[in-house]
Amino acid sequence: MVCNGFEIASGGIRNHLPETMVKAFEIVGLDREAVEARFGGLYRAFQYGAPPHGGMAAGIDRVVMLLVGARNLREVTMFPMNQQAYDLLMSAPSEASPQQLRELSLRVAVTKKEA
Repeated sequence: MVCNGFEIASGGIRNHLPETMVKAFEIVGLDREAVEARFGGLYRAFQYGAPPHGGMAAGIDRVVMLLVGARNLREVTMFPMNQQAYDLLMSAPSEASPQQLRELSLRVAVTKKEA
C-alpha cells in the first residue's frame, strides 16, 4: 500500500507448491535431492497440498514519518540500530554467556582472521 509515494504497508502470498519450492532452491544451487534431504519436512508437507496463504502488515513507523513530516525513516524509528544492526540503547545484541551456549548446545568458533 502506498500513500503519496511512500510505502506504508506490504505483504505477499507465500509459496505453497512443492515444484515452485524446488525451482527456487535450484536458482541458489540446490538440486531436488538436496532440497528433500535438507528441507524434507516442508517438502513432504507441500506434497499434501498446503493452502495458499499470505498477509499484509502496516509499517507504523512509515505512517509516523508521514504524519510528522520526517524525511528519513531513521528519524522516527522506535528502536533504532546503527549500521552494524547494533542497538545502542539496549546494548544488543550482547554476547551469549557460557551457560546460555551450553543450554543451546552451541559453541563459538573463532577463525584465524578474527584471532
